[in-house]
Amino acid sequence: MTQKTEIKQTPLMAQYYKLKAKHPDAILLYRVGDFYETFGDDAKVTAEVLGIVLTSRNNGGSDMPLAGFPFHSLDVYLPKLVRAGYRVAICEQLEKPSKEKKVVDRGITDVITPGLAIADSMLDRKANNYLACIYYTNANHHGLAFIDISTGEFVLTETDTEGLTKLMDGFQPSEVIYARGYAAYTDELFGNRYYTYALDDWIFGYDFARERLLETFKVQNLKGFGVEEYALGQVAAGAILYYLSATQNKNTGHINSIQRLPSDEYMWLDRFTIRNLELVQCIHDSGRSLLDVLDHTSSAMGARMLRKWILMPLLDVSRISARHDMVAYFFHHEALTLEIDSYIKQIGDLERIISKVSMEKINPREVLQLRKALEFTQPIREHLLSSELAPMVRLGEQMNPCASAVDLIVRAIDADAPALLGKGDTIQAGYDSELDELRHIIRNSKELLLEVQQKEIERTGIPTLKIGFNSVFGYYLEVTNKYKHFENIPPDWVRKQSLSNAERYVTDELKKLEDKILHAEERILDLETRLYNELVQALKEYVPPIQWNARLIAEADCLISYAKAASKNNYARPEVNEGLVIDIRQGRHPVIEQQLRLDEKYIANDTVLDNDGTQIMMITGPNMSGKSAVLRQTALIVLMAQAGSFVPASGATLGIVDKLFTRVGASDNISSGESTFMLEMNETASIMNNVSSDR
Repeated sequence: MTQKTEIKQTPLMAQYYKLKAKHPDAILLYRVGDFYETFGDDAKVTAEVLGIVLTSRNNGGSDMPLAGFPFHSLDVYLPKLVRAGYRVAICEQLEKPSKEKKVVDRGITDVITPGLAIADSMLDRKANNYLACIYYTNANHHGLAFIDISTGEFVLTETDTEGLTKLMDGFQPSEVIYARGYAAYTDELFGNRYYTYALDDWIFGYDFARERLLETFKVQNLKGFGVEEYALGQVAAGAILYYLSATQNKNTGHINSIQRLPSDEYMWLDRFTIRNLELVQCIHDSGRSLLDVLDHTSSAMGARMLRKWILMPLLDVSRISARHDMVAYFFHHEALTLEIDSYIKQIGDLERIISKVSMEKINPREVLQLRKALEFTQPIREHLLSSELAPMVRLGEQMNPCASAVDLIVRAIDADAPALLGKGDTIQAGYDSELDELRHIIRNSKELLLEVQQKEIERTGIPTLKIGFNSVFGYYLEVTNKYKHFENIPPDWVRKQSLSNAERYVTDELKKLEDKILHAEERILDLETRLYNELVQALKEYVPPIQWNARLIAEADCLISYAKAASKNNYARPEVNEGLVIDIRQGRHPVIEQQLRLDEKYIANDTVLDNDGTQIMMITGPNMSGKSAVLRQTALIVLMAQAGSFVPASGATLGIVDKLFTRVGASDNISSGESTFMLEMNETASIMNNVSSDR
């Protein structure tokens, strides 16, 4: 019988394995001093992805692969790992190293996945970063939820399989979670289009999910959010909340509401239509999308909202008309538009900044930007209120400049605060007396010591009294032998050392000053950290109104962007009604006309479709004669109008279109075993099965 050999491990590696076991499927960035280190297979992957040196570490007698990088380079290397499709767990030191403990306490403070990224370096500023959760059922009726933790947006819905794929195409989530039992079905539906992660099936229970939702929103039911009857959607949303908690995302106060995604309020666009019309992304690298043409926004949150408006055109005539009214107002009031736009440019990404307050991941510079954004909210509000146009006045009335939050930041944060605590003065002078005293000590330590020296000279009459310092007992008063028997040496002086020509003493006052001088920097950092964290906690109170401000400002930004595009590109206001007529006069393709040379002029086209006269049009002609362009431009003009934009035409009268399908320029899908013909037949079948009776 052979005796089992026990594998020896160093205390450090034993701690590493214990923490690694909590997230075995993630790369563990393990903080050791000033470095993040990875071990074993994690080290091999990290070295390859990041292009850093792979070395080894002794682990109880055996070599362990090791790769690491300085902690201050995290913002450089972490995005590369996440973009490569890896989950990353960050392990921090939870206490300061000491001689008494061989291994400091460590813990996992963050788990970063593609759908949970919040760092600016990992996000596209002009696009949302959605995490999706699908709750499948066997009855072709599924629950679906989307969340963007960088903004706090949280929506749910219920839909069939076709609607599910359509919504996924529209939202384009960075990560999709689902029940493990549906892994094969998820792969069948989406292939490798999304980064997916399977959760245990028990997480997708109605009671468990509903309890999570009620606890998160601190309510007794979900009627106030309009989602009480959507049980399947609640399961998907509850699973998302569980996932956030399991990945250390526990400070989620900015996720303070959930909405039903009303699919019946938006035009139906499937992924083939989105792709073929090149709404937000071009098929060819050298091309331009419709979004590229219309996006003249001045803020990242405005750009994100505009993207959603293009992918989710409205079906309600009154809402569409309200957008057109506001675009027209901005179009005809250039001075006011330029004024508001100049303020929006100064605001920055208010939506994501305020989310960082809730998650306690905001840095001092971002707090200053928050103050700046709130200061510029007030003049935007005043300009909107002065417009006298009802929809714009309503926008202004809903804005809350949060003056008390501005005042708090002004009093607390230094105007030149650094990006990181400890890299300069973060807390404003005069905000805290203890902090001011410590800073005074640091900056005037020599003068303070001289004050003590002069005070003791006057007290004792010893003119040669000096203050010195050594590493054994710190600061001391030195008296030469000429005065060591002086009668006036105070009784509160304590002799510490005798030299051949002098005596050294210490006093309580000197020891207290010494303690303040030697530990002032450490105390300043601790005190600034505490005061800063208290400020962040206080700012959490303002998260909901500031989130609402961000959405209203983003809306104004989008409307101004439409007005800019209309002015630059000679667009006309369309008339949208409940009729069944499409009447476009001198229509142009919004993207193609931007690609023409200066000496070329786009040949405009009239298009008329209605139930009584022309229900179907057949367009013929040779290659490169513009057949596809006419088809696409008609679809784009309809879509632009219902998204609230003016259109590239001399005029247009358009009935509401509830579903838009295009089948232009597809290629073989050989990898999926589909020829061009088969692809065309499948897409045509989808159109025929989903088309409505009168739209």
